[in-house]
Amino acid sequence: MKPNDMDIDEILKRHLPRPTPEEADAAGERVLQRIRALRFSDTSKEPKAVWLPKMNLAILAAVDELQGRGDPIRIILKVAELMEEMVSGGAVFLILLMMERMELVTSSPDPNEPDALDKRTFQLTGDGRETLAAARARAARRAAGPLADFA
Repeated sequence: MKPNDMDIDEILKRHLPRPTPEEADAAGERVLQRIRALRFSDTSKEPKAVWLPKMNLAILAAVDELQGRGDPIRIILKVAELMEEMVSGGAVFLILLMMERMELVTSSPDPNEPDALDKRTFQLTGDGRETLAAARARAARRAAGPLADFA
């Protein structure tokens, strides 16, 4: 080290002066506001997940194709048709209930049997349509391959 070189403390004191207490408090308040904004942000404005498991995508597609006439039995049969394999009716029904909580689908009770869960009809919500469209687009891009945009 050369004798003329300043040590790091001198460099910092010269080029990076200490802030006043008011400046430090103001900076701390800005950081706190940013943290609170990130932590307590409104989740309704966040985009929905685009990736869906194959079964969930098939269930949303089945509900969409049945256009509000989809009771659980019809949906299960349509999902089996779309997936070209047997599916668990219980799994499909549980996923439908989960999707209803996520506000991707809504259900309406049968007027003659309002308490019968197996008589409910399901249809997509606006968020469900957006999620299905985005998932289909992503699946199409994935199927086209990573270099499809360069063809």
